[in-house]
Amino acid sequence: MSNTKAGKPALKPPTIYDVAAEARVSKSLVSLVLSGDIGVSEGKRAAVLKAIDKLGYRPSKFAQQLAGGRTKTIGAIITDYRNLSFIGFLRGLREVADDAGFQVIVSDLHNSPNFSDHAVSALMSMRVDGLVIAAEVPENQQLEIDVPFVTIGDRMYVHPKSDLVRGDDSEGMRLVVQHLVELGHKDIIHITGYGGMSLRRKEAFIKYMNEHGLVPKVMGYGAPTTEIGGYLVAKEILDSGETFTAICATNDSQAAGVLAALKERNVRVPDDVSVIGYDNTPIASEYFLKLTTVDEQGAQIGREAARILLERMNKDSAKALTKILISPQLSVRDTTAKPKAVAKKRTNK
Repeated sequence: MSNTKAGKPALKPPTIYDVAAEARVSKSLVSLVLSGDIGVSEGKRAAVLKAIDKLGYRPSKFAQQLAGGRTKTIGAIITDYRNLSFIGFLRGLREVADDAGFQVIVSDLHNSPNFSDHAVSALMSMRVDGLVIAAEVPENQQLEIDVPFVTIGDRMYVHPKSDLVRGDDSEGMRLVVQHLVELGHKDIIHITGYGGMSLRRKEAFIKYMNEHGLVPKVMGYGAPTTEIGGYLVAKEILDSGETFTAICATNDSQAAGVLAALKERNVRVPDDVSVIGYDNTPIASEYFLKLTTVDEQGAQIGREAARILLERMNKDSAKALTKILISPQLSVRDTTAKPKAVAKKRTNK
């Protein structure tokens, strides 16, 4: 396809050399004007600015940043774009980064036949100034990181040189169990999944169930922490013959899948079964699922991660590592209630 308009060749965008020629100055002097150097005379500065305006020149911010030794970018690695639990953290991260003049580049852990690079190496090749890890990144990949970085959440592996910001998963599961027990539930099933955060939440669930003298039931070991993961495990629960009056999921995405499976089997929520999630994602809100869930304070976690990262990049990269624990809150909505009957095996019949 020809890059022309009305039969005329498309004009190339003006370069810094074009500006220098138009203003009759050197390229280096144009660079000084663009950087705001106070040593440039008013006459030369006016000539350069006039040439920029006449030619419609737009300086490359990326090139300017590289010249200054920084790209003013922060990389963030998440597990999956479909997982809504990252929205709060990314919002908080972006808020602080925006105020500091940094862009946030987000990558998930996908594999593509078109690229050999994994998320870490791809972001490193883009020369990000700092990195936030909010996924289960393998140890060998983390060893490639040569910029300041912060880990979000309990992970299977946390690099010894990484700062850490995480929600208090133990306290969050204590709130879950306490809420359900106070409603009168005794037969509670927890759906777990893959990863360090799922492991910590499962361990906490077992601990607090035992403290209440109740039998902890856990299903879904290694299951994906997604809607389809929750849906498939919920169907397995319904077909297992287990008695239960409540299901608590590892996160809201799993809980959404649970709700879908229960609806498919004509199981009413919360009349027959109470369901509770974790993370307080947008789908859990009063406008959508109205899901009882644990608010892990994702936006605050993102803000703290950004603050720590910027401090390490700008001040003292050798200072002691920071570990911050954020307390969660319980958001009670429409999917939990007192048990009316014990839910048992249900089929499509």
